Amino acid sequence: METDMSQYNNKERAADSLATASFVLGILSLVSMLCCCPFVFSAIGIILALLSKGAEKTFRPRAKTGLILSVVGIVVSLVLSVFTIAFPVVMYKTNPEFRKNFNDAMVQSLEQDEEMFRQLYGDEAYDQMIDLFNGGNSL
Repeated sequence: METDMSQYNNKERAADSLATASFVLGILSLVSMLCCCPFVFSAIGIILALLSKGAEKTFRPRAKTGLILSVVGIVVSLVLSVFTIAFPVVMYKTNPEFRKNFNDAMVQSLEQDEEMFRQLYGDEAYDQMIDLFNGGNSL
């Protein structure tokens, strides 16, 4: 009987640990939304919440909170990711001034890169590429 009770306590402690880990990862997924990869924290938080449930019919309070926080973290991160990608594309397609400024910034960046290449290697990048493609090895 004693071993059955200790196994039960071990399972309870393991489930509590998983629930706590899920809760912590749910918080981390919300905190990390703007700076790193919240998808990883959210996914692991959801998995740990589900694992903490085990054979029980309901979630532990911390596991339920961790699950909710992790799902919110994934949803908000997906919305932010889509917005981050879609907004510049829509602006480029619909706003001529944005398109002109973007193109000017790209040209300026390329000109700066070419100038830096000239200073480093004393030659035009285009000439160096032609030499490489023609079998020369002038670098």
